[in-house]
Amino acid sequence: MKRDRASNLFPLLLILALAAASLWLERAVQGPERDHSGKSRHDPDFIADNFGIVKMNAAGKPEYTLSAERMLHYPDDETTSIIGPRLVQRHETAMPIVIRSDRGLVSKSGDDASFYGNVVVVREAGKGQKELRVQTEYLQVLPDRDLARTDKQVIITEGKSRLAGTGMELNNKTRQFTLRSQVRGTFDAGK
Repeated sequence: MKRDRASNLFPLLLILALAAASLWLERAVQGPERDHSGKSRHDPDFIADNFGIVKMNAAGKPEYTLSAERMLHYPDDETTSIIGPRLVQRHETAMPIVIRSDRGLVSKSGDDASFYGNVVVVREAGKGQKELRVQTEYLQVLPDRDLARTDKQVIITEGKSRLAGTGMELNNKTRQFTLRSQVRGTFDAGK
């Protein structure tokens, strides 16, 4: 009788063992659980065409304006990609500075913007100054700190004066810039 009971339990135990092995094999092959929320994919969750934003200072005057042909926001890293960006920084005591490029990337907090491809920075002429033009392929801008910097080749022109070098930092508050290496240029002393 014990033998009949054991022979009746054997198929049941065999089925349970096979089921457990199948479950283990399925988990081992599938790997970790996947996130289906879309948060881990680098797909835009927001797209805007021909947009512009303005940051006002404490007095209610425009501090800087950012506009672009297209903006794409990515939720996975909270960055914003911009196509055809134009950044205008304004100061009460100085002429505006305009930055244009092919594309850009703005950080999650908005305190760091990077411009890529055909970057042109122009300080408009006025108040006894000639137009200042900076050309490079990459520029990082920290608008709240009034800093711009690059590690790429830079060409700076002001009137007939011309400087070229690799690596630059521009402090917009002090109106000073530093070229890091391979600096060469010509200076037009005027009259």
